[in-house]
Amino acid sequence: MRKRFFFLFVLFLVIVAFLFILRKVEHLRQEELISSLTEVVAGEIRKGESLYLALVREGIPKDKIILLEKALKPVFDVRRSQIGDRYELERNLEGHFKNFKYYTTVSPIDFYLIEKDESGKLVAKKERLPVEKRIARVEGRIEASLYEAMIAAGQKPSLTMDFADIFDWEIDFLTEPRPGDTFRLVWEEYWQDEKKLADGRILAAQYINRHKTHTAIYFEDPEGHRGYFTEEGKSLRKQFLRSPLSYRRISSYFSYRRFHPILKVYRPHPGIDYAAPIGTPVRSIGEGRVVYKGWKGGFGKFIKIKHKKGYYTTYGHLRRYAKGIRTGAKVHQGQVIGYVGSSGLSTGPHLDFRIIKNGRYINFLRLKFPPVKSVKKEYLKEFNKIKETRLAQLETLPEP
Repeated sequence: MRKRFFFLFVLFLVIVAFLFILRKVEHLRQEELISSLTEVVAGEIRKGESLYLALVREGIPKDKIILLEKALKPVFDVRRSQIGDRYELERNLEGHFKNFKYYTTVSPIDFYLIEKDESGKLVAKKERLPVEKRIARVEGRIEASLYEAMIAAGQKPSLTMDFADIFDWEIDFLTEPRPGDTFRLVWEEYWQDEKKLADGRILAAQYINRHKTHTAIYFEDPEGHRGYFTEEGKSLRKQFLRSPLSYRRISSYFSYRRFHPILKVYRPHPGIDYAAPIGTPVRSIGEGRVVYKGWKGGFGKFIKIKHKKGYYTTYGHLRRYAKGIRTGAKVHQGQVIGYVGSSGLSTGPHLDFRIIKNGRYINFLRLKFPPVKSVKKEYLKEFNKIKETRLAQLETLPEP
């Protein structure tokens, strides 16, 4: 009797333990299921918002946002966030962080990913969407402007700007294009699931102006030096840009005897006046260092930049200065340094631009700009192979 009772008692304990284990396992399964289920908070940066304000709007705790921005800092400056940038924050149903993705409008195929490492620390890295790279081609004829011709050919304004930037040292697209000029280019496109995501780099381009053909071939050597080159391998990039801004017209040329419209006297004008609307961005024509920024008599708000090989450039009558421009600051070629105004002795909005060589003013419009770099001799054979391929693609793309 006792043995039977003992056996039944043990059996009861085994059953209870088994049921307990089953319940525990089921509970763990539910926890695992809940943990695996996620929700995504997605949106984009709106006008007047920063990433911080956008995530506050989504209801993300402020201390968590600060941690995300801190994690992003080594790979992306959140101060560069723009309207239309997208974000995705993934978390489980209990609110625990899974990952964060940030997509910029600058590069639709790249994004920044934040995940936790083994220690639980948030770590960010730059990733690229899986895409297919294709080569596209277009050609056209100028009737009014390059911009209108490109749009008529079905291309985006950004591609037009990239094309113009390539020939920035060769052609002034505001004044030199003529009806009948032609252009053609080949460039990379990024596709995913038969959907075009973005235009990539221009691989080769040509512009025929007044029966003269300007050709640009993109090339990167084994040392990592890259850029656009002529068919002979000479760099299209020069020490200085052709102009410091997009202007409507030149209102006053370089002269040793010019009648001053305000002072009513004849005096030298060793510079060029570019007429342009107030607020037009003014660019440094070359790399250098700001040696003066401030008010300078009749020049009003004024900037002077020191360049290599004894060159200085000056920019007068500005309305305001660009952010970060101060005496001692380094500037790169094409960087916006200020904005057109009419400060000082001025009859209307324009930029007074001057260039000095070894202490003497020179006529910028007659200055010949030497190329910065050319393809090294040891890489010319490889360059020529790529050149022949690109020239053939400019003529016609092979059937896919």
